[in-house]
Amino acid sequence: MPAKHIPRELFYCLSQPFVALEQTMAEPKWYQELTTYQWRVLVCACLGWALDIMDGYLYAIILFPAMSDLLGTSEPAVIGWYGGIVLSIFMIGWALGGLIFGPIADRYGRVKTMAITILIYATFTGLCGIANSWWELAIFRFLTGLGIGGEWAAGAALIAESFPERSRAKAAGIMQASGGIGFFLATALYLIIGPYGWRWVFALGVLPAIVAFYVRHSLEEPARWTKAKQTGNPYAALFAPGVRRDLLVGTGLAVVATFGYQGAVQWVPSWIAAMLHAQGTRAVIPQVSLITTTLTTGGIIGCLCMPFIAERWGRKGALFIYFLGALLSVPTTFLFAKEFNHAVLASPVMGFFAAGVTTAFAIYFPELFPTKIRATAQGFCFNFARFFSAAGPLLAGILTSAHGSFAPAIATIGSVYLLGLFILYFARETKGQALPD
Repeated sequence: MPAKHIPRELFYCLSQPFVALEQTMAEPKWYQELTTYQWRVLVCACLGWALDIMDGYLYAIILFPAMSDLLGTSEPAVIGWYGGIVLSIFMIGWALGGLIFGPIADRYGRVKTMAITILIYATFTGLCGIANSWWELAIFRFLTGLGIGGEWAAGAALIAESFPERSRAKAAGIMQASGGIGFFLATALYLIIGPYGWRWVFALGVLPAIVAFYVRHSLEEPARWTKAKQTGNPYAALFAPGVRRDLLVGTGLAVVATFGYQGAVQWVPSWIAAMLHAQGTRAVIPQVSLITTTLTTGGIIGCLCMPFIAERWGRKGALFIYFLGALLSVPTTFLFAKEFNHAVLASPVMGFFAAGVTTAFAIYFPELFPTKIRATAQGFCFNFARFFSAAGPLLAGILTSAHGSFAPAIATIGSVYLLGLFILYFARETKGQALPD
């Protein structure tokens, strides 16, 4: 190559990133082309999921004081055992909710189903406040789980079918990130109402019922669903040759994420309450609220980053990054954070990966399945997985009883993310592909 050509070609190579950046900046932002109605859909989906998570997480925050009251003991081993049973029963309800309401959403509509499920989880969260025994609380949590499990499938399908391809992943990421607002709401409710007793915290969990009426009267069914809505039994099509592999892979990925979160990360408030138990149950409320806030902040950031990572490195690449991060951060946090200050510093990193990975499912699952079975299939993946992940809290309770403390038990469960890296080998990439009809 002649020497005089080198400066010109070198200049050309160096200038390409700036040309690409200029082209990107010239393009309209993904949100600038959205209609008023699409913004309303996003707001409703975010409210449904945020309040879903709020009512779901209330138990994790007040597990220690609630179970101490109902069982009449403050022994971590006893509370861990019975608390794990109640949490596992809740997870089974969550799983059944997705399996029941996914087909309902495919046959009768996303909007109707979302409104019904919000009403269910709000009502039974409020009723948890009148429980007089641990098994009564377990029944109410099971019924709460039915609504929570059904809401996600309807909301995720509604987002996927209401937004254009260019903004679909971003909208799904925002919806999933709104779950972090639910954590903040639960934390704020506990911080403000907690001193008056755990029953009042549950009682105020009925407030999301108001949103159910707004959703039902302000949204319409997406046109894509209206054209291709299911008239028969959607489960008959789930295991067809063209769907079966995606269904099994999606379920496996969801099993890892939910097992790790419910079996490990969700125990953080109880782990901190036990760590600081000598200060008294009510005295540790600010510390438990702080650790929940830092954990949730990391999760929100992780959820918001996921769409950009998924667009840059693909759906499989993003899942690989998050599973690897969770594998490294979850066990090490519980094993090496011996003091509260250490836990506060480590929890945002753990939340970023362990909570943020679930955003990939709101982006990835709708891209795997056709419209007529979309809610059923993605509900099956995300919620059937909870039958397996329900063993996570139970296993955590068993290991806590065996070790006499939370940390080593939960660190062991955190190794499940290694399985997620293995399952990713069998997943297919959907980046850049149109939503299947």
